[in-house]
Amino acid sequence: MNNELDILLYGSLNMDFVSFVKQLPMTGETVAADTFLMSPGGKAANQAVASARLGAKVGLVGRVGSDYLGKEMKQALEQEGVVTDYVLETDYSETGTAVVTVNSQGENTIVTNKGANAFLSKDDITKSETILKRAKATILQLEMEQDEAEWIIQQAKNNDKVVVLNLAPVVPIRREVLGLVDLLIVNEVEAAQLTGVPVNSVGSAILASKELREIGIDNVVVTLGAQGAVLHNDQVAKQFIPPQVEVVDSTAAGDCFVAALTTFWMKTGDLEKSVEDAVLVSALSVTKKGAQTSLPTFSDYESFLERGVSNG
Repeated sequence: MNNELDILLYGSLNMDFVSFVKQLPMTGETVAADTFLMSPGGKAANQAVASARLGAKVGLVGRVGSDYLGKEMKQALEQEGVVTDYVLETDYSETGTAVVTVNSQGENTIVTNKGANAFLSKDDITKSETILKRAKATILQLEMEQDEAEWIIQQAKNNDKVVVLNLAPVVPIRREVLGLVDLLIVNEVEAAQLTGVPVNSVGSAILASKELREIGIDNVVVTLGAQGAVLHNDQVAKQFIPPQVEVVDSTAAGDCFVAALTTFWMKTGDLEKSVEDAVLVSALSVTKKGAQTSLPTFSDYESFLERGVSNG
């Protein structure tokens, strides 16, 4: 049996409690939900499931509580084929949660509680080196402490792994550690926070990505929502435009993009084509409700292409 992995992810696992409303509530306002959904989520878990559904062999390192929600989270991951040997149970904290509200335009607000995610430690990361050695690439996000994030990046590079950093939310990673990253993925808000460049257009996204590359990062992607994404490296500084779709719920669209991009890149070695494909896959994800419930399989993606898509 081949026990090699394409991707090892580090980070958060949350149970999402999602309410769908006509409009997001104002301060002090109570609104009634049209529908409600409880669904596994968390950036790392979402990205792990998205990668697995697109055909990658995936492992995940993180923490859940030793409660009902934690057991549900692990079971859901295992059903998707994700290796959960290093998804550790924490007796002294509850599983992380996210309370999500989505309006009729697919826009959302999210309040998270770290719970057991806050207890992912450098010791956990060191012990997971066994599974890291089996992977081609690592993905991490920043729903963790700075020390842990930097330790993951350094350990991955010490093992000659491709490092994909989704710097969300922005945490002040040291410049010399950021320079070890092979691919940095940020949205327009995060790019602006990192560089001081207001990112509100394709041109400003390219300018911000150029500044980020000066840190020593070979490849930078800035996602721009309905405007798609910009890739900047030695070969290109290019926008990839998404197709026009009916937006139902944008929750986890960013996670879907990160996972799709990394999965296709590891499979093909063609980063530019992988960004193009990831823009299409994430557009497909916003046509369905929920976080992991919205993540498409590779078969879903093939059907989407066969139906034909028109760029926006």
